[in-house]
Amino acid sequence: MSELIFKNVSAGYNGNTVLKNVNFSADKGRITALIGPNGAGKSTILKTAAGFIKPLEGSVYIRDRDIVSYSAKELYGIISVMMTDRVKTKYTTGFDVVRVGRYRFTGIFGGLSDEDRRVIRECMELIGVWELREKDFSTLSDGQKQRVLLARAIVSEPQILIMDEPASFLDIGRKIEFFEVLTGLVKEKNITVLISMHEAGLVKKTAHRVICISSSGEIDAMGEANELIRPEYMEQLFGIEKGRFEEYYG
Repeated sequence: MSELIFKNVSAGYNGNTVLKNVNFSADKGRITALIGPNGAGKSTILKTAAGFIKPLEGSVYIRDRDIVSYSAKELYGIISVMMTDRVKTKYTTGFDVVRVGRYRFTGIFGGLSDEDRRVIRECMELIGVWELREKDFSTLSDGQKQRVLLARAIVSEPQILIMDEPASFLDIGRKIEFFEVLTGLVKEKNITVLISMHEAGLVKKTAHRVICISSSGEIDAMGEANELIRPEYMEQLFGIEKGRFEEYYG
């Protein structure tokens, strides 16, 4: 079942078009990965899907309803977003970071009910960060921080999770660990994930569907990872003229 649908979407900033006539859907209980060269428009797709920017043309639908008809509060109840920006905190615990995700239930004053605390603990245990609840967030490793932020993203109980290169700051071991947690989460919660990624090997292991965005801001191909992540096609998509794309290293 398609939770998120792009129909003939063009989008950009300050009147400049970055995406051109984009059509695809992201299904419930599946991970849909966006890949392509830097500047192709992957982040623009994610921001449009999250309602941060409005399409210049076409429409984005969530559950067959145009995204522009949703209020911010309604969208926050359906979508959770995890972007690449590093979170800067001071004297803030892992628990404090995660609890922010419950604001749609608690309001800006953040008073937690027993149910809120139960959900926070459940999500932190699911992601494997409950033991970090009293740790100063600023002292955590990058891998620990990313997992805490993932817990924050799901504690709002979203149906759609939008992620912009969430493992970009992690070493390969922590990347593998992060995506193992993510795939388990999707299976456990049956949520829709739309994610931009760079590591071809991890895309093959993680994504149910791959959407390839060309440097011109258009969809070049869509399909299963095993069909698309081949050296010849990757070299074409990323404009590799010297050397060769190595699938193992991505």
